Amino acid sequence: MALTFGKLCAIAAFTVGSVAAKSSCVSVRSDGEPAGEFKNVSGIQVYHSYPVASNYTSSSTAILYISDIFGVPLLENKLLADSIASANYPVIMPDLFRGDAVPAEFAEKGLNLTEWLTRHPTSDIDSIIASTLEYMHSELGVERVGAVGYCFGGKYVPRFMAHGKGIDVGFIAHPSRLEVAEIQAIRGPISIAAGELDASFNATARRNAEDILSRKNATYQTSLYSGAPHGFAVRVNASIPREKFAKEASFVQAVTWFDAWLL
Repeated sequence: MALTFGKLCAIAAFTVGSVAAKSSCVSVRSDGEPAGEFKNVSGIQVYHSYPVASNYTSSSTAILYISDIFGVPLLENKLLADSIASANYPVIMPDLFRGDAVPAEFAEKGLNLTEWLTRHPTSDIDSIIASTLEYMHSELGVERVGAVGYCFGGKYVPRFMAHGKGIDVGFIAHPSRLEVAEIQAIRGPISIAAGELDASFNATARRNAEDILSRKNATYQTSLYSGAPHGFAVRVNASIPREKFAKEASFVQAVTWFDAWLL
């Protein structure tokens, strides 16, 4: 695999068994205008991003994007969804917070995150994700669902990888509030990207997750990125080489994981 900043070429001839990689060269976008569109789905604004191939019509596989607390308004989230779509996967990202995402400059505004979390309990997020999965299956014709979860969303990918919950293959980066029972319930391949400087998913949490997955004989992958803070897979200081690398390499980690296990 050749890795360069701005454009990461994943495997020209990558196979797992008899399954060839779907994406030979992918790039992660960090600036510019979003390419997707919003649609109202049962009262929820849902961002849709599609592969750019001129002959693309529909797909039996798609990616559910479960965002961080900054949600669909954050430019980086939309561009990351577009980047995944450029690897030939339709991407669906619902507004988990019904217009109440945390603003990117929340620290300057003095937002109380504890109070904000009470407005968005797990049951509400579960309901939105479940309805989005139903939409993907019934309206979009998706048969197998991969999912990415970042920070806040890193808790919900494992929750919906439990038996019969709807996610077949998962990737999570720097998850927050992820519980042991949620890891234990995972069914299907899971890839985890962790940051060395992330207090929310620290060395103890990483070790516990690996131990649980190993005991389950799960198909899993964990990657640890040096110098990477919480949030590195979405928002980084691009002037710091280790942070920039961590974002781009974790993107390739996700795409190659889906190429191997979602097809």
